[in-house]
Amino acid sequence: MPLVERLKLTEQPAVDPNLTQRHFAGTVGTVSIDLLMNGVDPRCGTDRIGTDAATLAGFIAIRKFAPDLVINAGTCGGFQARGGCVGDIYVSEGDCLFHDRHIALPGFALQARGQWPVTPAKHLAAAMGAKSGIVSTGNSLDTTPEELAFFAHYRVAAKDMEACAIAQVCGQCGVPFIAVKAVTDLVDHPEPASEAFLRNLRTASALLSESMERGIRWLGAHPRRVGDL
Repeated sequence: MPLVERLKLTEQPAVDPNLTQRHFAGTVGTVSIDLLMNGVDPRCGTDRIGTDAATLAGFIAIRKFAPDLVINAGTCGGFQARGGCVGDIYVSEGDCLFHDRHIALPGFALQARGQWPVTPAKHLAAAMGAKSGIVSTGNSLDTTPEELAFFAHYRVAAKDMEACAIAQVCGQCGVPFIAVKAVTDLVDHPEPASEAFLRNLRTASALLSESMERGIRWLGAHPRRVGDL
């Protein structure tokens, strides 16, 4: 919502009457923006987080809006071992990964790991004042020792719950994709992730909205191609 307010987006009718997504739209310079939020699960009464909601929202966005670019803006866990701090903003680079999919069958390693490429965006990252790093996605807030080893092996900078799911949809549909993540907690810090997340969520969300506004205004300053990112 801070980004909706900063960009003066207006709420639109629901994208589908059977789904919970909220849709906001507006124009900034040369770009038209459609922003989807996953909304609240009517059965559980909680925000719809994780890869299921992300996959659905990504597919709906592509089918309904035919975007030139999809940006997944959200929060993440960072890694102090790789210079991460609470409040840092990361723009994805390289491949998005899945870190908690375990398919012990011959030939399924790539499907389990994901490795869906993201669109290079070093100029956008500079405009946002953001770092660049590899994003890995899973459906749990806590982390296992095996996942810590995975993060170290692939030098993951941001652990989230959406990016690779959306990257997969975008990859299959041929749509450029970028993830932008604000750090709420440090995965390799002894403090429980849930405590740090709840304490820092509001601050990280505010910093994310500031960076996203700078990035979107940079995108809208004049017409740009994907190669300009």
